[in-house]
Amino acid sequence: MEEKTRILKKLNNACFGGSENQLRLLLKYLPDEEFKNINLVLNNTDLKLLENDKINILWMQHFVNQEEAKNLGSKTYVDKLDFIVFNSHWNFEKFVYQFKVPENKCVVIKNAIEKIEYEEKPKDKINLIYHTTPWRGLALLLKVFNNLNIENIELNVCSSTTIYGKKFHDIYGKKYEDLFNECQNTKNVNYLGFLPNEKIIKLLKKMHIYSYPSIWTETSCISAIESMGAGCEVVTTNLGALYETCSPFGTFVGFDRNFNNLEKKYSKLLYKTIKNYWSDKNQEKLKLQRETINSTYSWDLRSNEWKNLFDEARNSKR
Repeated sequence: MEEKTRILKKLNNACFGGSENQLRLLLKYLPDEEFKNINLVLNNTDLKLLENDKINILWMQHFVNQEEAKNLGSKTYVDKLDFIVFNSHWNFEKFVYQFKVPENKCVVIKNAIEKIEYEEKPKDKINLIYHTTPWRGLALLLKVFNNLNIENIELNVCSSTTIYGKKFHDIYGKKYEDLFNECQNTKNVNYLGFLPNEKIIKLLKKMHIYSYPSIWTETSCISAIESMGAGCEVVTTNLGALYETCSPFGTFVGFDRNFNNLEKKYSKLLYKTIKNYWSDKNQEKLKLQRETINSTYSWDLRSNEWKNLFDEARNSKR
């Protein structure tokens, strides 16, 4: 475990965001020897994290406007990298456009999930779920939910600031207290706060729709991949890489920076999706969706892509 331990030392172990969990899963699915001479750095362009005697690979899941990505505009930094791995073609193209990163150093390896065993969905009601950070669209969703006027429907909210650790929560937690209180005080909304990923997966098996009116520029969206793998309909916007990630199965509304307009458009789409959920055609689509997602986003496949990259990187150094 010597090689994996070396890589983990550079990870904030108090943080359980999607990117951090992806790294933990990669370390789980590849044996220690596959990381020999590899310095894999996640979402951090600090020059001090690079090692002169190792193959330096940056795994970038952030968007171009995030502070941790800025050094990709520095030739001094980029010259020291052997490869840059992006989590979507959409994100790769944005970095090439913004920072002119050399394309010969760039690779797209998409995120992955562990296989989710399907369970029959409850028939007595429709369960919606929102399981991402609050600033990505929760306030808008609560407005939509309050005006749905549909019986036998519940919204389950798994959202918090503690997902990124105590330090992050201490800085930003108070900003979202009122929003979480609103969740707790809204009829038919179950506020569940932070749940570890294994509990999220268990909950997703009972959910019908991942209701995510995203106002956040997703570069992939692991929560959507997990939802699709669990057989949930995904109702979201086409902002960022969401269309690439969720197509052809997702249900999309065109993103609108006028949130009043977005709320109206999303409300209509969500209402229609709920009413259509149990149709034979939709159930056939969801069956194909979960089979496709669990195969194409499999860690068995994805870990092999990483193995091939590491082998190529080592061979190029000989």
